[in-house]
Amino acid sequence: MKQHQDDYELLSSISNMETIVNQHIHKINMTLNFLEHEHYITKDIYQQLFLQRNDIQLKNVYFLFDRSYVKPIFSMESNVTSKLSTYLDDLLRPIIEDILKQSVVNQDFDFIQCLHHHQCSSKLKPTTLLVRIKIQNFFSLFKHQSVVDRIGYLLAKHRQNQPINHISIVTIERLLELYLKYTLFIFEDYIYTFNHGMPNETRFRTLLSNLCLYYWKTKKFQDNQQFQNEFLLQYNDELFFTWNQSKENFHIFLLELKEFSDDDIDMDIEYGQQINIQNIHLENRHGQFYSTMNTSSMLLPYVTGYPKVKYQQWFRSTLIRLIQLCSDYQDFTRQRIQMEIHCLISGYSNEFSESELEKFNRYFNVDIYQVQVNELTYQQFRSNLLKFQRWQSQNYSSIIEFNYLYDYRAYHEFKKKFILFGQHIQILMQHYHRNKQKFFLMLNIYFH
Repeated sequence: MKQHQDDYELLSSISNMETIVNQHIHKINMTLNFLEHEHYITKDIYQQLFLQRNDIQLKNVYFLFDRSYVKPIFSMESNVTSKLSTYLDDLLRPIIEDILKQSVVNQDFDFIQCLHHHQCSSKLKPTTLLVRIKIQNFFSLFKHQSVVDRIGYLLAKHRQNQPINHISIVTIERLLELYLKYTLFIFEDYIYTFNHGMPNETRFRTLLSNLCLYYWKTKKFQDNQQFQNEFLLQYNDELFFTWNQSKENFHIFLLELKEFSDDDIDMDIEYGQQINIQNIHLENRHGQFYSTMNTSSMLLPYVTGYPKVKYQQWFRSTLIRLIQLCSDYQDFTRQRIQMEIHCLISGYSNEFSESELEKFNRYFNVDIYQVQVNELTYQQFRSNLLKFQRWQSQNYSSIIEFNYLYDYRAYHEFKKKFILFGQHIQILMQHYHRNKQKFFLMLNIYFH
């Protein structure tokens, strides 16, 4: 475990689990009791976050690799800090997403949209370098105190020191400290806590990591006069930016970038006239963006449950992504054929692909075979599809989708079970209405 000592701290053997867990529960509850007694949080919030021993069930991690391409998965369900994570995520997500909305994307469509925006396309010249920096240690990058300080600073600045839902920024910092300090996990019959960074399998950790990186980007990129004529965008754990200055200045900039922060940033850097970022191959062709999908993204994913239905969904979504990402209709045609070949290799007949293409044609009122052989028709359809997707994303902050497989159960049974969703849907509605956000609820029933 020596190679992991910077990121994790060994607390005890698993034989002392009850003692360790009870100690952590006691420390969290004591802090919550103080906050409630001093009226920093309400009694309702105190009761919501208060921990009982039967709330906690620690999960195992089966391997730990520092700075590795293979990342351990930490299950935080029923952890000591699960309630804190859920509460803070609900409290902070609308605010943090508002801060990040212009500088962070998390899907291919949004990335392509940003590239075609005038703010980016105007920075692209025939000699412009494209740069991709992958933050290898994205979730273990920042020290705990650094996380608290940066998030507290950005929230206070954005909110002008005003409370969030009657919770002060200082109180939020205290709750963040509890979340970061007392998260536990089991590895090889020993109990550990995070000494550095955060677990990588919660929505909340991505939110915090993005905001911490935003602080770093602001200080190094956006506040840098040398960078004023460039375009910068974060896509998950990768940074994309343009470079219109000399290569010599670029190498100097990279050296300064690595030396800028006290945090140990592990960066994988790719630059040139063409780069790969996430699922996208991107090129600068004579001052115009050219993009296509990486072939590795065409592989059928491993699924459980009802694979046919899930592969139908995969086929449709991948077809849409291909059109969004492929700026050239010939690339789209080649990759669409490749997608069908992968389906055949996986045991799905040609009729399966033809059926899905027919559904696609009916939904978008097109003939995919005509679209793929005519550049003008393809570009018009691609433009309309991007506009359609943008309309959806602009009109609804979230799209919630339920799928029902009609073949496998009686519909009246489904209706009974769907009633159980009612309470959760009401909670969702209250959340979105409270934050003045629109959401779209879809129910898909599949017939075969």
